[in-house]
Amino acid sequence: MPKISVIIPVYNVEKYLSQALESVINQTFADLEIVCVNDGSTDNSLKILEEYAQKDERIKIINQENSGYGAACNRALENITGEYFAILEPDDYIEPRMYEELLNLIIDNNADIAKCTFSEVFDFCLPIQKSKVNWSENFSLPKNIFSIYEHPEFLYFHPSIWSCLYKTSFVKENNIKFPTPKGAGWADNLFQVKTFCLAKRIIYTDEPYYNYRKYSYFDSDLLNDYKTPFERSDEIHEWLISQNIKDKNLLACLHKRELTYIKIVLEMIHYKNLKECFKLVDQMIERMKTNLFLESKFVDKKERSYFKQLSCFLLFVYCLIKITRMRKKLITIRFNKREKVIVLLGKNLFMGSAFPLSQKNI
Repeated sequence: MPKISVIIPVYNVEKYLSQALESVINQTFADLEIVCVNDGSTDNSLKILEEYAQKDERIKIINQENSGYGAACNRALENITGEYFAILEPDDYIEPRMYEELLNLIIDNNADIAKCTFSEVFDFCLPIQKSKVNWSENFSLPKNIFSIYEHPEFLYFHPSIWSCLYKTSFVKENNIKFPTPKGAGWADNLFQVKTFCLAKRIIYTDEPYYNYRKYSYFDSDLLNDYKTPFERSDEIHEWLISQNIKDKNLLACLHKRELTYIKIVLEMIHYKNLKECFKLVDQMIERMKTNLFLESKFVDKKERSYFKQLSCFLLFVYCLIKITRMRKKLITIRFNKREKVIVLLGKNLFMGSAFPLSQKNI
């Protein structure tokens, strides 16, 4: 039985797939099973997988119709045989010692999860830029084994489920899976919350063994549907309720991340979706217990200020909508090329044509 299974969900990534595969097969730890799920790719991704599988017997290919990231990962989870597993996104790549180092950490500490930080690779820059995500700048991160209740700030950080090594038995015994609604994005959010909240022992290293490719400086540029963050947030809180998880610090850190998601949405929202978007933002803000959020030691002054401004802004928008509706009931004025109408309290005060009768008869 291989020690580590590597899950690679693949969909139309012919440009980067070879680099991802090379970074896995050249790991210093060789006892690997590489499970690639081809999620209905229409480019040369499958051909590339087949070429590598012919050269390396550790590579296994599973083909399926396009079903999304979550479904592809779940399919792989059903088929892995390793004692531990990791996830690699096919447009990213890893450092040669990543799995050896994380395996040593997870075994030496009898942990459920071993996690590292990562580097962001800005592929759209020339030359390509690479920068370590340094969480330790603002937080005192653990150097020994911990649980999420001791360091809830990890639920504020980027989910980065791919910078982890998981004990397979821990995930399967807790029946942890990815959400699979059609077209679902951000499927990693719920998976991260489940694994970190249920893990009793987590170990972290501040070494950036994973390289995460970014296509823009702004996350809002990559968000295809403004509803996605709200849908994933709803799923997370539904699960927390089902598990009776009410830890204040944990919730505060999740709310911090949700505040970031609101910023991302507001940066990309189209004016035609503003009304529905404000409704979703209002629901998310309402779920954030104000005292819990504003009094938490994990929330900084800038976040408190933004939260207050956002709450006031939404109240202003709500009042504006109410006033607009009331105004329409009180008085309606339409002056345009076709008509002139004044209605007060439901009664017509003036009705007329914008054109003289002589012109209409011509």
